[in-house]
Amino acid sequence: MGTIITVLCDNSISKSGFIGEHGFSLLLERGNEKVLFDTGPGMSLPLNLKTSNNDLDGLSGVFLSHGHYDHTGGLKWVIQQVGRVAVTAHTAVFSRHMVLDPENRVEPTRYVGCPYTQQELEDLGGMFNLIDHTEEISPGLWFVAGIDRNPQQLPKDTRLVLPQGDGFVPDPIEDDASLLMETGSGPVLILGCAHSGVLNILDHIKEKIGIGNLRAVLGGTHLMFYGPEDIARVINKFEEFSVDLVAVSHCTGMQGVIELSKHFEERFMVASAGSVLNF
Repeated sequence: MGTIITVLCDNSISKSGFIGEHGFSLLLERGNEKVLFDTGPGMSLPLNLKTSNNDLDGLSGVFLSHGHYDHTGGLKWVIQQVGRVAVTAHTAVFSRHMVLDPENRVEPTRYVGCPYTQQELEDLGGMFNLIDHTEEISPGLWFVAGIDRNPQQLPKDTRLVLPQGDGFVPDPIEDDASLLMETGSGPVLILGCAHSGVLNILDHIKEKIGIGNLRAVLGGTHLMFYGPEDIARVINKFEEFSVDLVAVSHCTGMQGVIELSKHFEERFMVASAGSVLNF
């Protein structure tokens, strides 16, 4: 069974006609199954969907990697186009995610969570399946959540906070989730931002699902918040999993792109908007 993955939203583009936007969204097609993974901030999704000669006809579901606006902003438009559609996400997806930036004198603290309420989206036809653990949603398609987090393997992104009382506390992005999709050429791990830590996610799928080899790792890795020694550990872990293709997007960061490209060479690509991957 062939699998086609089209990158609909990313910070950069792979060809003319597409627009780049800070965020992430993929269209996954496997047999008769057609799902979205994230929806970007909202502006690029409709245009890039059309430019890639795709549409939402027959969409069977939407998966959210977490509740940040740059992954959920297009969700309202999707539901408006499709009508009733299943949306699978973590139970904490509507958390009050904030960014704290004391150096920003205009807006030192701003809300970066989902722009819509659950009720608003349900009124339009969104049917939420909120779960806090790893579960096989359909044959060979796993929603990966509830990651045990080794603190030594987490991104060092101190800007992310949650409001508490009169102040703020660090936001663990409890709602971080990924997808694991079986394809004809092996399992593919699909990341939104990997706020749980890509190393922790890999440990989790090996322990919980028994996956020790991957055809590909695709998506945002949050390596922009890792040091050089941490990126080296990620490279070693990818090799342990015999990853054939490392296709990174969104929040990987320039240093991560450079180091991964140098190491994996022809096994590496930047999965920008407009990129199409066949498995």
